[in-house]
Amino acid sequence: MQIKKSKMSGKLFYLDAINSNTLSNEFCQKEHKSPVQNKICKKCFSFAMLESYRSNCIPNFENNSVALSTMVHTDFSYLKFRNDIVRLHGHGELINQTHLHNFVELVKFFPDITFALWSKRIDIVRKYFKTNQIPDNLILVYSNPIIDKVMTKIPRPFHKVFNNVSEDYTGGAENCTGQKCNDCRLCYKFDTENVIIEKEKFYGKKQ
Repeated sequence: MQIKKSKMSGKLFYLDAINSNTLSNEFCQKEHKSPVQNKICKKCFSFAMLESYRSNCIPNFENNSVALSTMVHTDFSYLKFRNDIVRLHGHGELINQTHLHNFVELVKFFPDITFALWSKRIDIVRKYFKTNQIPDNLILVYSNPIIDKVMTKIPRPFHKVFNNVSEDYTGGAENCTGQKCNDCRLCYKFDTENVIIEKEKFYGKKQ
């Protein structure tokens, strides 16, 4: 069962990504339905897209959810990436330790490419890297789940923290301001600012 890559568009134009199915992920489902109103997962772009104009992506994303979380992969030679940076989870979230292990093996297979992994699953990430080394070409980005509660202290073992703020936020300091990720690359470099702040975007109806 091979892993499928995605060619991203919009802000992520010209980036390839390894995605999984947000809609079938139990963690994502729980967070999306959370009674806590200021959770970014309640406004999840992936849910909005996959339930509407990106529904054609579901089979490939579900393929990856199963392939990454239920079996161990060692050969990734069939994957060809267009760029020197790749996003892990433009859609989706870590499911379990096997999922993360496969991402680490994938990263190690392509040492000349920098991979950035966004995750809220600090439990999975912290447990795995307690006994495993982070590859030199992997950047771990902690995705802060709470809107307008900007984190400046990066939880271990992450390298960066990504914050979302509302349209009404007056704290300033947004440094993710609508550029294409391939041009900005703030999240894909170790020697840049490590606290990222972006104003939330809306997909479909505002909630």
